This record gives sequence, structure tokens and C-alpha cells, in this order.
Amino acid sequence: MVNPNVTLPSEIYHKLWTQISTLELKPGERLSEAGIARQFGCSRIPVREAIRLLVSEGALEVLPQRGSFVTKIDMEQVERSRYLREVLEAQVVLQGFDKGLLPPMIPYLRSLVGRQEQYLALHDFLRALELDNEFHRIFYSIDNKEFVLEHTGEYEIHYYRARLLSMELEPENVMIYQHRNIIDAIARGDRADLERSLIFHFTNVSHVLLNPELVTDEYRGYIKGESM
Repeated sequence: MVNPNVTLPSEIYHKLWTQISTLELKPGERLSEAGIARQFGCSRIPVREAIRLLVSEGALEVLPQRGSFVTKIDMEQVERSRYLREVLEAQVVLQGFDKGLLPPMIPYLRSLVGRQEQYLALHDFLRALELDNEFHRIFYSIDNKEFVLEHTGEYEIHYYRARLLSMELEPENVMIYQHRNIIDAIARGDRADLERSLIFHFTNVSHVLLNPELVTDEYRGYIKGESM
């Protein structure tokens, strides 16, 4: 059932954003305005409006005489988003630690990590990323700091795709190991190790995607400045 409050350009935008963010539409892939218009049974006008919004967010780029293309993952933008998240989330987590709010969450955090491990073993990286988001959001919610999330770049298109791609490329136990280190530091009451574990975890995306031994030829073309 179509939601009457959702405009057609908005519907097209959300569909394309989902396809781009999940790598269903590959970085560098050309879009067909006519094909999208046929899919939605509309003219090209709402398609172009959706494309304009995606261009403004860095998800698409329009090249004169060539068309609209999915942007490649910009590691400079990834690093900016990663840095903001490191600074903001580390503060949120450490403040929660200082207030004694984190230990009661340990059983739930461990259960999340167990489910992440199952999905990674199945190579269901999208579901594993959703659980990763849930793992991190809990630290904001327990101290009513959800408002900080909008500044962490959680859904910034380059950072989101980089996180998903890094999960596919890294050994499947890496994220699990890092999350368990965070939980173990909380359980031990070790603030310094908690901070170290958080910062190491946040840098993981860049370490993976800038590692030529992990980024295979199949994925090298996904990253801006890299070639097949």
C-alpha cells in the first residue's frame, strides 16, 4: 500500500539510497533515468529530483554528456566521519562508564555480539552491520544522548558503504574480537583499556580499505582514486 504522505521523488530517493548504501548499485555504476522512470511508472521529472537530492548528499555524481553515476567511496570523507564518530562516541561511552551505567548492559551487548558472529559466519554482512549499529546505539540511549547520533555520520553514504565493505573484506572474527574487547574492558572496570579499545575499533574501517592485501581487484574500483 502506497503511503499518501510520501511523494514520488521521495520514494525514488529512498529506493536508490538503499540500493547505493547496500552496494546493490556498485560504486561507479551508471544509472538509467529512463529505466528508473519505467520502474516507477513515471516521467523523468521526479527521477531527476531524486537524483538531485542524492547528488547533494554525495551518493551520485552527474557527469556532463555522460549521465548519473554512483560515487566511488571517498576515503577522505570516510576519515572525516570516522574522526567525528571517534571523538563523539568515545565521550558518550566514557561518560556512561563514569556514571556506572554500562555494566548492566553487558549481557545484552554480549547477546548482540553473539548474533553478529552468526550473521558474519553466514556472510550476511548487511544484517551484521545493522547489529553493529544497534551495538553502538545502546551507549547513546542509556544516557539519553541519542541527539548526538545525528552528528556521528552513522548514515553518511561514504562512511556507511565503507563500513559494509570493510566487513566483507576483513577476517570475519575481527569485529567480534574488537566488540568483545570493549565489553571486557567494561566488565573489568578498566577505563583506559575501554578508551583504547574504542579508538582502535573506530580506526578499523580505514585500516581495512587502505590495505592493498585486503582490497582485492574485485573491490579496488569501488574506492575513489583506485583502479582495477
